[in-house]
Amino acid sequence: MKNEIQQKYRVAVKLLMFALLVFVCAAEAEAKGRKFGLFVGINEYAAPISPLRGCVNDAEKMQAAMLAKYGFKKADTTILTDAQATREGIIGKIKMYEQMAGEGDLFVFHYSGHGTLFPDANSEEQDETELQYVEIAYGPGASEVIFPRAKYDSAIVPIDVAEATSGKPWQNLILDDELYQMFAAFTKKGTQVVFISDSCHSGSVARAEKNLTKIRFTPLHKAFNAKSFADLNLKKPAAASKPTAAQPQLNGLYLTMTGSKDDEFSLDAGEGGIPMGLFTSTLLKTLNARGAASLTYKKLIESVSPKVSKTALSLNNNQNPQLDSRFGNADKLIFSVPKATPPSAKK
Repeated sequence: MKNEIQQKYRVAVKLLMFALLVFVCAAEAEAKGRKFGLFVGINEYAAPISPLRGCVNDAEKMQAAMLAKYGFKKADTTILTDAQATREGIIGKIKMYEQMAGEGDLFVFHYSGHGTLFPDANSEEQDETELQYVEIAYGPGASEVIFPRAKYDSAIVPIDVAEATSGKPWQNLILDDELYQMFAAFTKKGTQVVFISDSCHSGSVARAEKNLTKIRFTPLHKAFNAKSFADLNLKKPAAASKPTAAQPQLNGLYLTMTGSKDDEFSLDAGEGGIPMGLFTSTLLKTLNARGAASLTYKKLIESVSPKVSKTALSLNNNQNPQLDSRFGNADKLIFSVPKATPPSAKK
């Protein structure tokens, strides 16, 4: 009888310890924060913008990798493709996640599609209603457009770019200044932001394509459905709507990874018959490899960039992926959440 009681006691203790362990693990998981993700891919641009082939695949496969390997929950992610990827749709989802996110959380925004340039409204040297560029013709219907550096904003190109429902001079483009402002709202709350862009924010128009390879850059006049740069008629914004030079701080919680340098092209060039962005497909090979979760952002780009560069050269293109860690920590583990400030340390 005594042995039976002791045995029941030991079983009860073990069950109690197991329950306590489950509780501690759950609390620890909760303390690590939530992971939110927005994945945008646009192939079906309307003329005169060239359609792309691999952007939807990029978005779908990036979302799948985050769910399978990096602790994201499907309910905390959104994928927007083609007709869904309007200016309002993209901005609306970013702001939705900003409202949901808090200290110790992570937000990843992956964009695959066309990029372009718009005159920098914050530039002290240039009126944003004037375009400064050099257009060089080198054959029938072929030309190269070169922009001066530091006078243009990079922009992503939503599916409804030719419309002007935003009321902005840049119509329905989404400028890097606008993204900066939205991401700053996350980081102000203590949320880590990682922006991955597989698009061209280049200063020139590609001269040639090889096979089915496409350049993920669209000239501004095509984005605005004008015949040439000379036909662009940009409206001067009201003084109240013009951004100020002062920008909010990003609190060391903002990192960007881009498919190429500012003056290079990102290729729409998948492998094995599957259309994808060259940068995203190479990135995913590394992210899906065993042990990838132990990489830092710095180590990740050091692995991916030379592979992309080598393949790009074989396709007559110069493409070198970049990590911008001016506002964040490149030595953080990839897609990890930031440490939340203990309640006792808060003022």
